[in-house]
Amino acid sequence: MLTTLLPLRDRRERVVGFAVSSCPAYERRSAEDDEAQQRQALEAVPTLMRLTGRSLVVPVTPALLRDGAVTRFASTDAVWLLATDALDDAATRRVVERLISNGLHFALNGFPEGAPLPQALAGSMIVLDASKTSPTLLDNRVRSVLSAGLRPLVRNVDDRATRHRVLATGAPMISGRLLARGAATPVDHAAEEGCLRALATLAAYADGRPVDGAFDKYVHEDPTLGASLLKAISASSLGVRGPRSVSHALNVLGRDAVMEQLLVATARMLAEAANDTDLALIALRRARMLERLGAALDSAPHPRARALAGLLSIAEFALGMSSTDLAERLNLPAVLSDTLTERTSALGKLVDIADAMDYSWWDDLRARCNGLGIAPLVVSEAWLAAFRSAREELGSPS
Repeated sequence: MLTTLLPLRDRRERVVGFAVSSCPAYERRSAEDDEAQQRQALEAVPTLMRLTGRSLVVPVTPALLRDGAVTRFASTDAVWLLATDALDDAATRRVVERLISNGLHFALNGFPEGAPLPQALAGSMIVLDASKTSPTLLDNRVRSVLSAGLRPLVRNVDDRATRHRVLATGAPMISGRLLARGAATPVDHAAEEGCLRALATLAAYADGRPVDGAFDKYVHEDPTLGASLLKAISASSLGVRGPRSVSHALNVLGRDAVMEQLLVATARMLAEAANDTDLALIALRRARMLERLGAALDSAPHPRARALAGLLSIAEFALGMSSTDLAERLNLPAVLSDTLTERTSALGKLVDIADAMDYSWWDDLRARCNGLGIAPLVVSEAWLAAFRSAREELGSPS
């Protein structure tokens, strides 16, 4: 299975959980294959729960409910997402009511337009799709769900105007594309400038050339960066007692190791600049994912460039700058500038694949993987490994 996790954000834009999105790695051949793949996705729930440490919204079919497959997960912090029209079947309806009485939690995918919902579902989540509903109808449905004592989650909120309108209607949670930093977001100018300097420094060594004395001078002269570097080093698994200063780190660990920690520190500064703590994990996960995926391509640039492309793909959202302005401001080499603009290079196409994986654009993922000759399952595995690595590097081990 190809599996990704879609962040669920509350009204303050904090990530409060994840929606599991899965797709078969290969074309389905029969109904038996489909059933086996659904069970395989279910088996991944404990691993995903440990990975995220957050609540999960997990799609489930009536067949999996009727045969008791989900009862093994009664103690997990999972909400089982069932198609709303599945409740039209009396047997499924009875099973859902019985499982709720046993402590399981359910959400419904789609506005309930048929028979009244069972009383046992009071307070449950109703998932609405902003991409398939007109603005007026969506607003009316959000209000109807709220007035019925249910909790609407609006997915595919992919622009700030939709986000503002949906939240103004009263929706407590949304899911969708990463949005650029809003105008009302408090700006940490020190973190913002620190990000730009760090990204420019990383770009200067992205071709793999040896780290030299100019790097030493840079990390010594920027106090904001120095503090972020020491925090990144302390959170890493480099030893029980971390370096006391940047100079100490350079002497003990060497320039290459400190350069590696600069990636982690920059991910943290991007989150600080955006006033979004969850952005550090997203940025570093992308960096580590592109490092791994690039190894499958003969034409991919140095691992440093691949990792930096991951950070840059998040920087435009964190800093509220257009991709073109960011490329010009940093004076990036052509291969990195392309990842922010045209994405015609192999590395740029890898960033497109990262987008497709992050947002569960499965058809797009397959097409782009086919163009680069990468198996979609390799992408899914790289995404999962990068998620785990990023959590550990940021000091949140799974």
